[in-house]
Amino acid sequence: MLAAPISTPRPASLPASPLLAQILADPVQAAARQDSVLPLIVRLATLAAPTAAALPRPALEAIAMLLGTRLDLNRVPPDGKSLRDAVLRTGIITEPGTRTPTDAKSALLQLRSALSGFLGGEVEAIAPVTRRPPPPLKGEPVRAPSTQPAPPLAEEPVETARQLLGHADAALSRTKLLQLASNPGDAARPNIAAPAAEFRVEVPMQLGAETGILQLLVERDGKHKRSPAERGWRMRFALNFAATGEVGAEVALLGRSANVWLWAADPATAEALEAMLPELAPALARHGLDVASVRVRRSAPQPAARAPGQLLDSAR
Repeated sequence: MLAAPISTPRPASLPASPLLAQILADPVQAAARQDSVLPLIVRLATLAAPTAAALPRPALEAIAMLLGTRLDLNRVPPDGKSLRDAVLRTGIITEPGTRTPTDAKSALLQLRSALSGFLGGEVEAIAPVTRRPPPPLKGEPVRAPSTQPAPPLAEEPVETARQLLGHADAALSRTKLLQLASNPGDAARPNIAAPAAEFRVEVPMQLGAETGILQLLVERDGKHKRSPAERGWRMRFALNFAATGEVGAEVALLGRSANVWLWAADPATAEALEAMLPELAPALARHGLDVASVRVRRSAPQPAARAPGQLLDSAR
């Protein structure tokens, strides 16, 4: 007789930690809903006065706060302090010991809360947000999309509230993704070494009557250097207005030494940047920087071809 086979009981699968499941689910849900704050700001310009008068006062206050976070380029050229203040007004980061109650994130939260209360039982019927651009991927060139014409908001207050609520929810999801990208820690995998310091932010700016978004990335440079003194900082940014086309720059800073690369997609803008080169190095020197090189590129940077599997970020 053959002995009856011995069945080995399979270990019961362990339930996922609720905290871990939430940590993993939040970025996925945010990525599905996310969009820049730019479409919301552009559509607010089409808000008719009679429709605005029907919205709750907290919503109107939040709209005014949100429009006030833009850096106005129609006045004097922005300096370091005005750019720093504009970055803080995004709500992506908060300096220790400071509080910015009028930042864009606070305005979006107030707008979402006010519109949700106004809609009541209609809150689930949020208008879909189309043409969602993907959030910037790690290692990709910093690019700035052009401002697209926005259809006017509905005249009926309830439908307008639903449309604005959809945009506010998408912009808050993008804010969450930017904060996650700028956070070197990983609560889900505490044993994984933290990636290099990196900060991403989107700053609304106004030129003429047009609103654009400054895409800004600041990161540690020289990741293979062991000594902190051998490592510098690298800043990349891009901006897109109808008057200039898409323009951007990359600045590598080591101590006081700086290498600057400017680029422009529009040939006329590239020529204008080249004409300004003799003035740029002395201007940077007046701010205490030793400019090693300044160059202009007549095209926008393109993403490098990725090998299979490189879309997975093992550091996060």
